[in-house]
Amino acid sequence: MSESESFVNLNQQQQAPLVHGYEIEPFDPADLLRHGVDATKCKWVEVTIPELKGLLLSHATTESKSCSSLKPFIEVSPMSLAQEILGGTNDEPSSRIKLQAGLGIFTFVHRESKLHLLHQRRGPVVGTGCGPALHTSLILFCEEGGQVNAEDPAEVITELCEKLMADNATTKTNEFTIRRWNSHHGYWEFVARKPARSVDSVVLPSSTKDKIIEDLNKFLTVPTYTFYVEHGIPYKRSYLFYGEPGAGKTSLIQALAGKYKRNLCIMQPTTSKNFNDDSLANAIKSAPRRSIIVLEDVDALFDKNRKCQTKLSITFSGLLNALDGIANPDGQIFIMTTNFRDNLDTALVRNGRVDLHIQFTHASSEQMRSLFTQFYPSAGSDKAEAFSKAVTAALSGRGVNMCALQHYFIDQRESSADQAIANVKRIVEDLDEKEMGKKKEEEEKVKEGKEVKKQDDGKTVAAKGKKGGKVKNKNNAGGSCNKERSSHRGDVYVYVNSGSARKGGCKSDSEPESSDQEEDEEEKEEEECSEAGSECSDSGSDSE
Repeated sequence: MSESESFVNLNQQQQAPLVHGYEIEPFDPADLLRHGVDATKCKWVEVTIPELKGLLLSHATTESKSCSSLKPFIEVSPMSLAQEILGGTNDEPSSRIKLQAGLGIFTFVHRESKLHLLHQRRGPVVGTGCGPALHTSLILFCEEGGQVNAEDPAEVITELCEKLMADNATTKTNEFTIRRWNSHHGYWEFVARKPARSVDSVVLPSSTKDKIIEDLNKFLTVPTYTFYVEHGIPYKRSYLFYGEPGAGKTSLIQALAGKYKRNLCIMQPTTSKNFNDDSLANAIKSAPRRSIIVLEDVDALFDKNRKCQTKLSITFSGLLNALDGIANPDGQIFIMTTNFRDNLDTALVRNGRVDLHIQFTHASSEQMRSLFTQFYPSAGSDKAEAFSKAVTAALSGRGVNMCALQHYFIDQRESSADQAIANVKRIVEDLDEKEMGKKKEEEEKVKEGKEVKKQDDGKTVAAKGKKGGKVKNKNNAGGSCNKERSSHRGDVYVYVNSGSARKGGCKSDSEPESSDQEEDEEEKEEEECSEAGSECSDSGSDSE
């Protein structure tokens, strides 16, 4: 029987010992022995890290000489999305089916040591909200002794796992990797591998880009590292990107990840209910080496009074401890982003936690000229200057962010440079339209709030008295009423946007409306009762 032969009908084989219905061993030694693996002569580890599972299975697929059990998965090429949306004459498929090691035992050699990778299903079928599910496990064995094996099996297993993780975390030239913290499973989940953009392509004031690049270039040197170590200072660098939304914070972060060949690790605590102090600390400690850790919209977590603004379990002290953690790896780069720096507690942005503050403002004349030149490179500097002056004049002192300008150039993509200069009034029209929509939305919210308050004011008003009370509501549109027993004597009529109360329940639609004089007298009487704070007998109500 082949060493890489897959398991067949494993559920029909002899199962591992059970104690009170639970398996006490992660594998069945008898099954392994039938496949040529003696567990008594191996050291093994059960792999539970999702990312490492996939890396080991991919490694076994290529390294095992007789990998007979395979499972397919779809790999999308970088241009497949464009091909799928736009079509074309290219016959190359938009996605490719690739094969990866499936269930079974796969044998391969690493550093002259013989290893076996067991991929199996264990336990019964379990019903879940997404349908039936089976538990799968992955166990890596390394044989001890023999002529081939000369090293400690535990060291071989550790070295292989570290190598696979390091190779996967290494960014390629002109690329950077994006990862997000999976707080449910507690690991950095691979999101995408993106082409790196140059820092020059990010249109920001030269002083802003030069400031942060100069700072990073000085920090990422051997003399700086030596200085930090000799003085007992944690070797890390933290930045706060603050200012106007749509001003280029995210674009600059992506450009820095590409320039310095770093993973981009993004944390969004407000998007997961499982994010707590421990999860935050573990995320920072377990981030891949050579990473930029981004904490987005940090102002959404706590206000100036350190009060949590979310329903998460993160505390302000937990956030500070995570940023200051002594177990954090050396060489980490932190970037916190916010649109409102004034809303942050001073303890969060003090020296030592934030080393450099980078402000992002509305588009300057320099940025307008640079962006125009990017979209119209052959137009010349004179037209770039003309565009800048035209936009400034059209805005009449208002500010515009870079996203709005980029949107304008996308809208003008079929226009010439002269047309783009002549049509700058559309930038102002777009701003006016958005501001009008925002103002309308705010007015609707205020209106809804007033309506809710008006309804609340008219919901329950009970006049006190031994003989009972009558409720008055100005919005007497002939609505319905509910009769409830009061703690005082008598009946209390409760109306919600309805007419005045009468004996025996609600006033019918056929009954005449009360005159304005009667209503005024009743209102005056109720106000007097309310001001006196005493029990009042309503002359308009009938006795019991």
